[in-house]
Amino acid sequence: MLVTLSEILKDANERHYAVGAFNCLSLENVMGALEAAEDLRSPIILQLAEVQFPEAPMELMAPLYLEAAKRSSVPVCVHLDHGQSLETCVRAIRLGFTSVMFDGAALPFEENVGITSEVTRIAKAAGVDVEAELGKVGNSGVDTADVFTDVDESVRFVQKTGIDALAVAIGNLHGHYVHTPQLNIKRLIEIHEANRLPLVLHGGSGTSEEDFKACIHNGICKINVATAIQRRIMKHIQERLAQKPDEEYVPLKQVMIDASREVVTEHIQLFESSPLLAPPTGSTNN
Repeated sequence: MLVTLSEILKDANERHYAVGAFNCLSLENVMGALEAAEDLRSPIILQLAEVQFPEAPMELMAPLYLEAAKRSSVPVCVHLDHGQSLETCVRAIRLGFTSVMFDGAALPFEENVGITSEVTRIAKAAGVDVEAELGKVGNSGVDTADVFTDVDESVRFVQKTGIDALAVAIGNLHGHYVHTPQLNIKRLIEIHEANRLPLVLHGGSGTSEEDFKACIHNGICKINVATAIQRRIMKHIQERLAQKPDEEYVPLKQVMIDASREVVTEHIQLFESSPLLAPPTGSTNN
């Protein structure tokens, strides 16, 4: 069923688990992701980042995402990831996305506030939720010193913009990690205590299990995963072609579906979003 981001994250925020947000660039990605979500009865977020538009144009992917979400037996949010402008966010809203992210983290604080506020005003009029980012999530191999989300700034930002979810920078990185990052969980706890809205972790591919668990028990309700899916697909295709050099296209499509399902299953289990894997009644995650 197609739902908004707030509908999915409300329960996650209350019960201390995270919902996986998976960047899907093909039909095979979408099919594998939803198979995993339905098998585990977990909510899921299908998303597409603006930097991925050259390979997966938003206008072509939107109908696929939306139809798949509507047919699904579990809650599915269709989300624009890292929208780089007001115009891109408006395009996504018009196409039917139920959530959009404007990424103004590289902008001066007041400019980020201004554009994010305008995105929120337009989105809310259409019944669409908004994620924004404060602080700078780095890239693999790049020094991330002095780019953590500031706690006091986060409070002002949330109050001024009216967003539904905040992506934070606590030492996390985008892309394939060369070294496992050391996340600042203390900073995360401070941001969570100051802002009770759902928090988002970008750069989920490559984070350690220990850090994932610390994050989802301290305010992270949405975790983005992209690189892990595409790398698993590449690995499985390479292995299949090594075994069967003359393999035809149709069987390879199933390889892509299976690889996508594997990765999404692993992350749903890790993020504790499946009621089938919930801790016994009376236990606590804190």
